[in-house]
Amino acid sequence: MTIVRLGNGIMNLKHLFKQLVTGTLFAIFGLICMLGNMIFIPIVVFRLNKIKFIQNFARDTVWISWKIFIEITRVFGYLDYKYEIKTKLGKSAQMIVANHPSLLDVVFLISRVRRANCVVKGELEKNIFLFAAIKACNYIPNTQNEELLQKAVDALKKGESLIIFPEGTRTKDEIIFHKAAAYMAVKGASEMIAIGINMYPRSLRKKEPWYKTPDVVIKYEFKELFSLNLEDFKSQKPDPIRARKLHLYMSEIYKEEFKDAKFNQ
Repeated sequence: MTIVRLGNGIMNLKHLFKQLVTGTLFAIFGLICMLGNMIFIPIVVFRLNKIKFIQNFARDTVWISWKIFIEITRVFGYLDYKYEIKTKLGKSAQMIVANHPSLLDVVFLISRVRRANCVVKGELEKNIFLFAAIKACNYIPNTQNEELLQKAVDALKKGESLIIFPEGTRTKDEIIFHKAAAYMAVKGASEMIAIGINMYPRSLRKKEPWYKTPDVVIKYEFKELFSLNLEDFKSQKPDPIRARKLHLYMSEIYKEEFKDAKFNQ
């Protein structure tokens, strides 16, 4: 019995330590964001984000900051990651799509793609830590209307790379993509890169409190599922048909890749 109690005590201490590490990392992330606000708020107030150079400066700042944060999480032993992506990310008019199992997916991808645009959750525009960065970088809020589609297509036509999570929210029980991403792609993108994100154990899920964290290192895997030249994809068909075919193509590949995954566990 003494051995059992001792073992339970060690496990509790280990869990408390992991919670402390997690809380520290969230505090560091908040500090990085608040320091960024000192740069971004003046940009937003004086509307300097309309100047291309300033927009690029803001995106570079986020890119470097989040790259540093990801490395901090690894040094702290909170997570580890592996990339299996052969195609160069960040090319002109490139759409990067991915599933969305956790809170940190967008941080990972933006830290890998310099000056990428990104479709972000609309309510983050009211988040005290992130609103200024979103506006300064001219990221596209997910308003789920025609304005979202047009802004995304315009960004791609201007030669920007665009990161989007076609589920529109973090993955629940299975991966279900909205069709909007396929329409954006056929209207504006020259290339689509599909990335499958897997993590174990599951953590940082939707509506899950930050302190509910596993005691082991969280492992992320980023795998390129396909690279597609959209200028050649069903080019003889009208855009609505091309979009439907692309949506079906994407959905089937992700379904096959994650057919044994249980995102709610």
